[in-house]
Formats: sequence, C-alpha cells, structure tokens
Amino acid sequence: MTEQQQVHPSMDAPIDAELILDAVSTVLAMSLSTSTRQQIDDKTTRLVGQLSMLLAEEVGAEKDEEVMALVRASYYLLDMGRRPTETTPAYEAFAFMRDVAIRTRSLLAVYTKKNGIVAL
Repeated sequence: MTEQQQVHPSMDAPIDAELILDAVSTVLAMSLSTSTRQQIDDKTTRLVGQLSMLLAEEVGAEKDEEVMALVRASYYLLDMGRRPTETTPAYEAFAFMRDVAIRTRSLLAVYTKKNGIVAL
C-alpha cells in the first residue's frame, strides 16, 4: 500500500480509530528539538488525511453546538492558506502539526462516542 493510499483510503472503508489514536499519540509525544522537518511534514500529511476522513463522517454536528464548533475549527485549520509551506519555519510547522493532532483527537472522541466504539 502506498503512502497516498494510507492517507486517503476508500470512502467505503471504516474509520480505524486505533490507527488514528496511535498517530495522534505519536505526534503529541514528539519534541521539536528531536524532530526533523521531514518527520514533521510526513506526520502532518498523515494527520490531515485522518482529520479529513473524520470530517466526512456524520458526527451529529447539526444537533450539538460544541461539535459544530469543533467541525468549523477543524475546517478552518485545514484551509490550504493556513497550512505550512516549504518556507515555513520548523517551529511553526511543528505547532501546526500539534494543532491538527489535537483537533483530530477531539473529533475522534466525538466519532467514537457517537458510533458506540469502546474507549481505546
């Protein structure tokens, strides 16, 4: 399986909550001082794909203002104009990666609760 396939699996495939939680945990355990820019960019790409998958799922945002706020904040964060570029300093790219991880973790919690997935 290629990296592209892992980031954007078939829309028919179920969300792998454990895989997403593992990716988020790995990112949140990273340190700027020991991370390369390539590692930051790779992890960010993966998380953006996972957050995008979660955003495509029905999470009950229309019935809950807090969930709607989370969804809006996630879309705002994923706006192409806000993403780091090659010229973005590493510390800013690292902060963006962490922000995406935190939003992904939050949306994953909503998704698992709504779908009755046992806490991981």
